Amino acid sequence: AAPAAAAAPAPAPQSSSPSIDAPLVGTFYAAPAPDQAPFVLPGDRVSKGQTVCLIEAMKMMSEVPAPCDCVIESVCKSNGELVAFGEPLFRYRPC
Repeated sequence: AAPAAAAAPAPAPQSSSPSIDAPLVGTFYAAPAPDQAPFVLPGDRVSKGQTVCLIEAMKMMSEVPAPCDCVIESVCKSNGELVAFGEPLFRYRPC
């Protein structure tokens, strides 16, 4: 008989791109205000330390900076979505 593990679905493939992860638990905001453009969009080139999003926790807004000069490949979360510590927020390609 085949082992039970063989019947389990394969996990989704992980992207090989590095990610910018949530530094805390909170609400993800892609833009500085509801009526403003997002901080970054896929394809944008950003500089190390540039703000890529905000996370709100207990009424405090925390800026999430880019870890290096990079190009944003994808946004992993939706505006207003709750995020857990360590969850990927963005995938990027270092420049």
